[in-house]
Amino acid sequence: MVDESFDLVIRLGELESSSLMAKKLTTRKQVVCASPAYIEQEGMPFTLKELHEHNCLRGANEYWRFIDQDEIVHIPVKGSISCNIGLSLLDAALKGLGVTQLPDCYVAEYIEDKTLVPLLDKYQAPEGDIWALYPYNRYLSPKVRKLIDFLADKL
Repeated sequence: MVDESFDLVIRLGELESSSLMAKKLTTRKQVVCASPAYIEQEGMPFTLKELHEHNCLRGANEYWRFIDQDEIVHIPVKGSISCNIGLSLLDAALKGLGVTQLPDCYVAEYIEDKTLVPLLDKYQAPEGDIWALYPYNRYLSPKVRKLIDFLADKL
């Protein structure tokens, strides 16, 4: 980051030790969900093994993260759509094309209005942190400080 002259980077999850300064912006959780139409047609998965029987709309990762018997597990998923754009996966899930795992900020309003149904809640992975990282500098530029404050407020 410093070698390439970046003023700020955003990281998800646990941070490795470094000489960078870090500010926690917020937390997020991943939610597995599907539309009522998909569930009516294909059934609802009740266990992690049952995900193999479903069309999983996945992002950049070939696995989804869960907790099973107090351990974090990575379950490989496959499906007809693989896309690293969360809004596209959300759209596909809303159209009944499959099951997806997305951050709560994408799906909360749809779960609330019952357009999407949360699945596998008992296996819900812990929340992950979202961090702003920037080089240690007593004189952090005002534009970077304002951006960090804005992100912390809006996220």
